Amino acid sequence: MIDAKFNEMVRKHLNVGHEILYLTREEVKNLNVPTEVLFEQVKKALAMYSTGETLMPAKTNVFPDSSAVYISMPGLIPGMSAAGVKWVGAFNNNMKDYNLPSLCAMIMVNDYLTGWPICVMDGIHIMETRTPAIAMVAAQNLARKDSEVFGMIGLGREGGNHLPIAHLGIPNLKKILVWDVNEAAMDRAIANFQDKVPVPIEKAPSLEYIVRNSDVLASCTFFTNNPPKPPIQDEWVPKGQTIIVTDLHTQFDPAIINRADMYIVDSRAQQEHLVEDGYFYGPIPEPTCELGEILAGKMPARTSDDQIIVVNPSGMVVDDLAVTPVVIEMALEKGVGTKLPL
Repeated sequence: MIDAKFNEMVRKHLNVGHEILYLTREEVKNLNVPTEVLFEQVKKALAMYSTGETLMPAKTNVFPDSSAVYISMPGLIPGMSAAGVKWVGAFNNNMKDYNLPSLCAMIMVNDYLTGWPICVMDGIHIMETRTPAIAMVAAQNLARKDSEVFGMIGLGREGGNHLPIAHLGIPNLKKILVWDVNEAAMDRAIANFQDKVPVPIEKAPSLEYIVRNSDVLASCTFFTNNPPKPPIQDEWVPKGQTIIVTDLHTQFDPAIINRADMYIVDSRAQQEHLVEDGYFYGPIPEPTCELGEILAGKMPARTSDDQIIVVNPSGMVVDDLAVTPVVIEMALEKGVGTKLPL
């Protein structure tokens, strides 16, 4: 089954096979995809992946050196007529050496019916918004119902974007704690987001403090193959905590992961690939299930307030592709972007 309405809309505005739509980062950002639409699209993508309704091989990683990686991420969601590939560069030394962000990404979207490219767009803004959305979808479904404190470790663009939507994942949210090795990043996050958040945002005095005092804890720092020893110690993690890591749990002692009552990933196949490539420090357990299996009702969520649950959504291209039809439709109908000949 395909999305005939989307295919018709594209052909109304675009001469498929002869031109493509190009969207810059600012253009994608300024379309302002509604948060509720973003949540719905990533929930669908996660569930559809885990029920076999998407096609997505594991990421292909190419390492030019130990501090950098190119990542190829192809995928297909027939039910959304979404097909494409995301091409990512993650170069940890960019800011120091070239005054450029460490992460860059482009998404090429193909016409589902003919295979011809219909859009090339910035992939960073979608990634910076869908990643926090996935974290909050996980919190909605796995955090204790009485959770009140959200802790955010790592306050780059993706990390900071968790703050304004934390209340959507944690309905009884009373406070947000933040921590970053760079104190200026904490100050900047508070300045940027406090007026967008219905609860106070406070700097944690230490990494240990934020771990011990958060009901739901998220981390979005860095990832690398052959990672260094993680700083977060096992004894800091309290019973009942929900931990959501979008950085391959580089900050967490493997003992935490191994004693968790549930260890949930977004893709078992991708997890195996990451293990083979050496992204994890020390041994880690087999996943309990995929997040999409819980969203699809195939596996149970939290069954006790004492459970420690670790969610490791490493990021799938179907998460991005699920958002691209919304972006393309909004852009074409508003006349945003540049049409380029093929």
